[in-house]
Amino acid sequence: MQIIGYALLMIIQGSAVPVSEQIYTQQECESRAMQLMQVRDVEIKCGEVWNER
Repeated sequence: MQIIGYALLMIIQGSAVPVSEQIYTQQECESRAMQLMQVRDVEIKCGEVWNER
């Protein structure tokens, strides 16, 4: 298995919920997460997306 990218995850009551189906590089994901948290009162994390091949 290998990492193919990162997805934005919103943390709601201790559970991680995908924000969209978009896959980002780690840097893009972290940048987008910071942008979202600056304009919304939410907790956003970047989660690894794996390819099972």
